Amino acid sequence: MKKSDALGGSATFDAVAQPMSSRAASFAAFAGQASTQPSNPTTAHNETPRVPIDRLAHNPYNPRATLAAIEEMADSLTGKGIIQPITVVTRDAFLSAHPEHASDLAAADYVVVDGNRRLAGAKLAGLDDLPIHVDDSLAQDADTLLETALTAAVQHEDLEPLDEARALQRLVEVHGSQRAVARSLGKSSGWVTQRLALLNLTPELKQAVSEKAVPLDVARAVGQLPEQQQHKAAEQALEQRAAKKRERTTKAKQPASLHGTADAAEKQAAPGAPDTDDLQALAQELRNRLTAGQVAELIELLKA
Repeated sequence: MKKSDALGGSATFDAVAQPMSSRAASFAAFAGQASTQPSNPTTAHNETPRVPIDRLAHNPYNPRATLAAIEEMADSLTGKGIIQPITVVTRDAFLSAHPEHASDLAAADYVVVDGNRRLAGAKLAGLDDLPIHVDDSLAQDADTLLETALTAAVQHEDLEPLDEARALQRLVEVHGSQRAVARSLGKSSGWVTQRLALLNLTPELKQAVSEKAVPLDVARAVGQLPEQQQHKAAEQALEQRAAKKRERTTKAKQPASLHGTADAAEKQAAPGAPDTDDLQALAQELRNRLTAGQVAELIELLKA
């Protein structure tokens, strides 16, 4: 069974992928080292080829559930133009992996693998053409195209949090484990685990994340709890944050002479709290005992 068959159907994430000769070759090509050239785009000597916007089609399986902040993107493109070429595959290469989507491409000659948001912004900005990088090796089959599109979206780090979590989950299904996904993305396993935790939230908390009513670090921590404990834990975390904010505001309004007294009282109330020298010594000990990867994972866990 192909990976795309095992992944099942999803209106947003289904068949956007394909395997290549190797993942290393895939991502090297994705970074701009591919050899395939567009058939007849406008180009000059030593320049990136450009094609009219109406020859470019959005990827039907773009990992973004919504193309957010398009107006801001359009403003940026109007002022500065587009700097990084968008990565595309030819129509024929895409349809060889997804023949059922011929009608979705209309008359387009290329399908965008990385750069759907830039394409939308360019259309809104009224640009006539865009620079492209063509790499048909990214469309060898459905599995590789899916993996490439999801990985590119996650690496851009501008996905909506829940879109990012869903993309990571699809990558786990493709790679087989969270550890493998972490290695592929150059992230720690803790980084992947925390983001996947958003998928465990109750529908109400997911909505709150989408509306930015709950800080992401709180949501990621709460998502690792059983559903019946999540709402109470989220409320407690928000109350604690509000209390600390009030405390900082009150302290900022106090005369400077009172700050020292308050700090001294706080230190007396918590005699066991480590000072700066103690923390530096602890940090050095951890650096000596842990690998760089373990230190990065510990930092992610402490942020949770």
